[in-house]
Amino acid sequence: MAAPRFGRFPTCLNCLRQLTRLTPTSIAPPASLIQSRSRTTKAELEDLQGIPVRLLQDIIGFGRKHAIIRVKPGRMRNFWFPKGLAEYMTRNRFKELGLTESAIGVRDRTFGTRLVLDEDKDKSGKKVLVEEEPVSRKKKEVLTLPPEETQSLLTTLLPPTLTFARKPITTPAPEAAPEPVVPRSPSLAPTAAASQTAGVGDETPAAATAIFGSVSTNDILHVVKEALAVDSQGSRVALEAESVLILGLEAGEDRIKKLGTFEVEISPGKDLDPVRRTVEVIPEE
Repeated sequence: MAAPRFGRFPTCLNCLRQLTRLTPTSIAPPASLIQSRSRTTKAELEDLQGIPVRLLQDIIGFGRKHAIIRVKPGRMRNFWFPKGLAEYMTRNRFKELGLTESAIGVRDRTFGTRLVLDEDKDKSGKKVLVEEEPVSRKKKEVLTLPPEETQSLLTTLLPPTLTFARKPITTPAPEAAPEPVVPRSPSLAPTAAASQTAGVGDETPAAATAIFGSVSTNDILHVVKEALAVDSQGSRVALEAESVLILGLEAGEDRIKKLGTFEVEISPGKDLDPVRRTVEVIPEE
C-alpha cells in the first residue's frame, strides 16, 4: 500500500496512527545523506593483496629497504627470495621485530622516479613526466673501484699464467708417404747400400691441435674476477669483456680455438697501461 501524502501536519488521530505505522524502508533518505561510493583501481587492489614481505634492499617501483608491503607469492618465491631482496614476514618474524600486522604498508609505485613537478612543462605549458635515474645505477657508480686501484689489484692478484683445460679434437693420423726411390749408381757394388740422405730434414711442421669449446674473453674475464675476489675490494672492480684483448689471433677471430700459449691484455681503464698476462690452454685429462 502506498504511503499517504499530507499537505500539512496531520491532527486527526487516525492519520497520526497511519503515520506511525510507516516502515523505515518506505521513507527515502534525503539525497544529502547518500554517500557516493569511491572507486578503487585495479592496481590499488593488487597492492592490498598477496603475502607480507620485508624489503632487504631498495627496489624501484616498490619501496625502500626495511619497508613491509604485500606482493604476489610468485614474485617472492621465484625472484626476490632467491636473490636476497626480501624476507617473508611470518607471525614469528613480526614478534622478533616487535611489530604487528598494522606495520604492513602499501607499495610505493613512484619510488625511484621523480614525480611530476609544476616547472617540468613543455612549450605548450603541459606537465611532463621526467624520469629520474634509477637508484641502482647511482649505487653502481658509487661502488665502482677507480681505474688506478683496479690496475693495482690486477697487477698484484693476477697470477702470471691463467690456465684453461680443454678437450682436444682427435683426428686420424695421415698415411705415411712412400719413401722416395734413390737412383743407384752403376759404379756401386751390388752389395753396397744406396744413399738414404735424400729428403732428410724436410719435415712438415705439426699442425696446432684444435679443441672442443673455445676460450673467449668472457671465460678469461670470469677467471680474472675469481682471482680478484680474494680481496675485499675485488667485488668493486668494473671490468667488461671488452676490457680483455687476446693477442696473436688470426684476423677476424676473437677467441682461442686451439691448444697453446697466448698473451692477453687486460685494460683497467682509459689512459692506463693494460696488464699483460699469459693464457695457457692445455689438454683436458
